[in-house]
Amino acid sequence: MRILALADLHDRWERLEGLSGIEADLLALCGDIHNGSDASAARPILDALSRLSMPCLAVPGNMDQPQLVEGIWPGNGLQLVHRCCALIGEAAFYGMGGMVPRDRSRVGDPNRYYHTDEDVFQTLCSLDSAAAVSRWRVVLAHQPPRGVQDRLYNGEESGSVGLLRFILDRKPALVLCGHIHEDRGACRLGKTCVVNVGEFRRGHFALVDLGDRGISVEWLDV
Repeated sequence: MRILALADLHDRWERLEGLSGIEADLLALCGDIHNGSDASAARPILDALSRLSMPCLAVPGNMDQPQLVEGIWPGNGLQLVHRCCALIGEAAFYGMGGMVPRDRSRVGDPNRYYHTDEDVFQTLCSLDSAAAVSRWRVVLAHQPPRGVQDRLYNGEESGSVGLLRFILDRKPALVLCGHIHEDRGACRLGKTCVVNVGEFRRGHFALVDLGDRGISVEWLDV
């Protein structure tokens, strides 16, 4: 299975035109498709995504408003795997979008996807139990795990402790994420391959292959 993995588009719909020749089995969107947009401003990128003509799995980012994600995405070809699971072939895809904010008083904001680390951990553990029969368990997240592809320009780590805890406990095959634009890359965390796919607003993305020899990542730009 080949996965075309994108994150942090921030409404730059014209970047998607550079993907027209890419062959993949599905598109994985790891959040921040929009940039705090309303429905009218969101329309161009949703139309551009539909023209890619491949199954599309998505989780929201911190800049994607719930009224768009829950009200418009499903009717425009985006299948949500935020707090739910999708089985495709030999793979189970499940996810947790949004982020754990530093200011915990922001959790519960109706206009953003903000969570606690405990919520991230418990939600993913519940979904993982349902996905356990699949050969490949693939997690879509927006925020990286703490200490893994999450380093800001100032050197500070800014990932989710709950996601890190989940990975160490349940060991999924693959975690796709974004959010931290400056730390694009892949690394191994035990048995798990963690891939920060990069900022597609700047043209960065990844192709991830799941095969008999394991997981391979190809870094591309448009």
